[in-house]
Amino acid sequence: LNLSMDQYFVSGFWWGKEMNFNSQQISFIMPLLQQLLDNIKNKQSSFADNFKAFTQTVLATRQSPSSETKASFLFTTDQIKAITDYFKTSLFQHYRLYEYLFTHREKQLLKTEKCIEVIDPAESAAPLEEGMSADLYFHYMAPPHVQTPEQTVQESLEENVEEPGKAELEESPGNHVGFSVEDVREALEEMTQEMLAKLQADFTEKLRVHEETYISRLERLQKGSSK
Repeated sequence: LNLSMDQYFVSGFWWGKEMNFNSQQISFIMPLLQQLLDNIKNKQSSFADNFKAFTQTVLATRQSPSSETKASFLFTTDQIKAITDYFKTSLFQHYRLYEYLFTHREKQLLKTEKCIEVIDPAESAAPLEEGMSADLYFHYMAPPHVQTPEQTVQESLEENVEEPGKAELEESPGNHVGFSVEDVREALEEMTQEMLAKLQADFTEKLRVHEETYISRLERLQKGSSK
């Protein structure tokens, strides 16, 4: 701000020197510069009011103190025109800029607050499969796992292979006393063959039921398409 004011007054002073103004004329120009700036800074004068004050001050130099004596004016008409042009280009043309320069501005701290609301997952359904828990997905959404015959036989064998042996041992805990390794091996082989035969029969029966079901569905589809 101070630098701008110094430049403003220095420019006005050297302009008066270039116009070959004498010391009295320059002494009039410099206070006029200060007066117009004070009107903007202290009085917040509008453009029209400040220009009116400038016009009245400049025209006052052309008023004769007495009509009987010969008029002696501080400035000639051409000099007044030059002064008016200078003040127009230096001050009044940039009047809004000077108003902004002298306007007191409060320092404001701007901040932005963001509030993120988190939805309780227990109160709303998940929109995608990725949002489901693993238990819900595999229980309700996952396609059924089709086991091969080999897997079915293997799982059934693993589940049942120890239970008969345990039952026999619990029923007759003293039967194993005096048995050789060969006797135990033969007994296990017999039980295994019996279980495999039973599993094979169960598996064959299941295949037959599935086959009859599929044949029945195909027949219904053929009848529906023939209609």
